[in-house]
Amino acid sequence: MHFSSILVLAAPLAALAAALEAPIPGYRVEEMQWEVDVGHGQTESLNGTVEEVFARILEVNPEFQLAPAPAPAPGAAEARGLQPEKRGKLVCGGFPRGSVLYLNQGVNYLRGVPGRPGNGPGPGACGRVSCSYNSAIWWCNDNTFFKQLDSYDQIANSAKNTINKCAVPGMVSGQNFEDGKWNTIVRDGRC
Repeated sequence: MHFSSILVLAAPLAALAAALEAPIPGYRVEEMQWEVDVGHGQTESLNGTVEEVFARILEVNPEFQLAPAPAPAPGAAEARGLQPEKRGKLVCGGFPRGSVLYLNQGVNYLRGVPGRPGNGPGPGACGRVSCSYNSAIWWCNDNTFFKQLDSYDQIANSAKNTINKCAVPGMVSGQNFEDGKWNTIVRDGRC
């Protein structure tokens, strides 16, 4: 079994905002909500990071397995009619650093999630999409409208670009601005 028909909505919750600090002053936290098929024809709406959602699914269905996303063939996005977004600007540092090891694990989790993420409206609407061992990946929408991406791979690719280009031995932080007025942040996080 695997994630099927995941719909991600960003819904601000007062309790979350009080418990979770935005990755950047002036930005706000949007809790990520995932509608997932947990197996046996049962769908649940779950909140949190991809790791928290996966842990909750395993409580409901211990046999559940996250299906790894196949590596896309060169030109696969164009063949499906998807347009990869161009890179805007990458800023290394600026935040307390997270672990390269655990951030890369978050990237791999995100690659295994089918569906189209949505966030916002912004500007400055950020959802923490991955967090483990005090290392977090945030996805922020700076559009004034709800933003939906073609796949979770776009978030994973943006975060991976930051990891690859900004890492110092074992640690990394940075923000990768995409031309579609959205960005990812990799940094430390309380989790």
